[in-house]
Amino acid sequence: MTGLDKILHQIEEEAKSSADKIIEEANAQAQEILSEAAASCKELEEASAAKTEAAARDILSKSRSAAQMQRKQELLAAKQQIIGEIIDKAQASLYTLEDKAYFELIARMLEKFALAEKGEIRFSEKDRKRLPAGFDKVVAETAAKKGGELTVSSETCAIDGGFLLVYGGIEENCSFAAMFASERENLQDKVHTLLFA
Repeated sequence: MTGLDKILHQIEEEAKSSADKIIEEANAQAQEILSEAAASCKELEEASAAKTEAAARDILSKSRSAAQMQRKQELLAAKQQIIGEIIDKAQASLYTLEDKAYFELIARMLEKFALAEKGEIRFSEKDRKRLPAGFDKVVAETAAKKGGELTVSSETCAIDGGFLLVYGGIEENCSFAAMFASERENLQDKVHTLLFA
């Protein structure tokens, strides 16, 4: 082997060694980059999984709250419907009372609502026709106890049950419908307490 061949061989060996070293360093750097990328991917996956899990928990919690709220609203609506039906049935039952019980109720109502003034009491046409004998005396005596004077009017009024008191042109509506309407909230509270307390 000549001197030139030796130099060329040595240059070739150094170049090969240098290339191997560069390739080895490049492989090491590539491996390091891959490891860092894998670690970053794992961190991103974990963060994404944690976010997804938190979002799922949040959605589940909101869904449960919404379902509970809807259940409460439906329960409240059902209770209100039941209470309304009971009050309506109670009112309707007054219209079907037998004459004796009906006019006893009217007399008790009159004791409560009669004023110490001069006036008249008006009934519906149906009730006017079925007034018990002597009921005008009951009306007069009840008014007298309150310091007033009441007569049964020959005029009728457009109500389903109960009566109207007329004092000096001012009417006080004591019909069952008006009584139930004015006391509806109070009645709802009482029925609610009886049924659901």
